[in-house]
Amino acid sequence: MKYTILFFLYAAIALSVNGQPPNTSSPLKYDVAISFGSMCCGTASDTFLKDYIKKFNCKNKVIVKAWLLGGCGREGEFKILFSLSNLKETKKTTLKADLKNLIPEQNKKNKASNANSGLISAEADVPLSRLENCREPLAKWKL
Repeated sequence: MKYTILFFLYAAIALSVNGQPPNTSSPLKYDVAISFGSMCCGTASDTFLKDYIKKFNCKNKVIVKAWLLGGCGREGEFKILFSLSNLKETKKTTLKADLKNLIPEQNKKNKASNANSGLISAEADVPLSRLENCREPLAKWKL
């Protein structure tokens, strides 16, 4: 009995440590994931995304929750993960539509200015379990 209790206690601790990084209140599914890939020479900058989110927050008087997940490749690939649970449906729809247009625009700008810049892509409804290939811990994304 004593060993059974110890086993379950150990299992619970192991799951809490390996299941999610400490000091983040991250969800198990993200409404939007923006991936910054690399072709040979590193990733594109996320400055355009920071600028857009700051403007969106200010204009709509909201705070979009986002996390940074790094170590997703050999050349600094990373993902920005958005949880939109605190937004009304209309705001969620607007944000998703804007990002859908913004990402291809930014890829064109990056290609025109630097042919070696990695591609940026967006995905919707991404579960945390699909992000296990990234090595760095999840952290709040700083605007």
